[in-house]
Amino acid sequence: MRRPRVKSVFPPFPINERTIRIGGADFGLAAELNDDGQRHLWQLLQLLDGTRTTAEIVARMRARDPALPAADVEDAIRMLADAGYLEDADTPPPDVFGAEEVERYRRNAEFFSYYHHPPLSGYDFQARLRRSRVTVLGIGGLGSYVALALAAAGAGDLLLVDDDEVELHNLNRQVLYTGADVGTPKTDAAARRVAQANPHVAVSTLTRRVSGVDDARDCMRGRDLLVCAADRPRIRIYDWLNEASIIERVPWFRGANDGLTVNVFLHVPGRTACFACEQRRALASVPGYAAMLEHAMHVVADRTVNPCTAPVSGLIGSLVALEAVKFLSGVAPPVVLNRKLIFDLQTMQIRFNDGVRDPDCDACGHLDEPAPDPAAPDPAETPMAQAVTS
Repeated sequence: MRRPRVKSVFPPFPINERTIRIGGADFGLAAELNDDGQRHLWQLLQLLDGTRTTAEIVARMRARDPALPAADVEDAIRMLADAGYLEDADTPPPDVFGAEEVERYRRNAEFFSYYHHPPLSGYDFQARLRRSRVTVLGIGGLGSYVALALAAAGAGDLLLVDDDEVELHNLNRQVLYTGADVGTPKTDAAARRVAQANPHVAVSTLTRRVSGVDDARDCMRGRDLLVCAADRPRIRIYDWLNEASIIERVPWFRGANDGLTVNVFLHVPGRTACFACEQRRALASVPGYAAMLEHAMHVVADRTVNPCTAPVSGLIGSLVALEAVKFLSGVAPPVVLNRKLIFDLQTMQIRFNDGVRDPDCDACGHLDEPAPDPAAPDPAETPMAQAVTS
């Protein structure tokens, strides 16, 4: 680390003459550091602003106190760096970013710096996001928020898939559209709005209703991730996407509201339970599930039984987009990887149901777990959770 500086997200606060808090109030990130009577640590933190080399910082500290060993200063800098509180001000963003993109994504890079992955910088994770290719299937309430958030975040290539036209009753929650878009194909209006949000994102469209496995494969082929924001035809669309995902080896999100309950799940072929695994387990363990499933598919069918409003669509869409950014950038393991997040809108309580991969599953049992990405950070290192005392 040539020119160490305290990350902007971790400003130090003096609690009293002997105690310094760093890392804000985030559990697993914050720490209280013990200073000495001469306040050497506080002085050091003020010098860690990225304008000096380590040798220059040592010299400044010893100029103030000649009795202070250089090794003690170097050790303190090393401990702060190892704990994830420092970054190297001399590390430039990757060359793929022009000056406009560097400024556009500055807050993203600062957000990524909460996670500790030396020697990678926040912009390294942004570069991974820039290379990602994502399909958003269904550009309604949930899909609008996902597409807009991923575009703003800088996902490099978005494919928007829908077969509907914008209708007046969509406007209570589908934030990509305005009254002027009524009667327009959703894919056209959505692509136009997403391109306005971020001209650095490549946006393409597919105006099609997914009606089988072949359609689902067309949505997944060559992509890094698919977000399913469509729920029709009920249940069958998940079956088709599950089969297509296994063939194409493309991860996919399920996200929806079931009445006043929100749920989100990330499937990764060969690594997590697939949708068929989950269905098989539900059929074996939930009384009456088979009858409910049959009724949902063939009686309720395509009727609207889960009306939604903008705050709920935004909640689901933002959760999915955040987890997608984690997954695509590798900055942190998604909490919904092989886990269903269940959010009760009545109580605002969250719980999780872990997925269980079935080795005898007819759909995915033959798959080997995918090899880890050698460029991805070690999940055990995220989030940064070391406390420092000195």
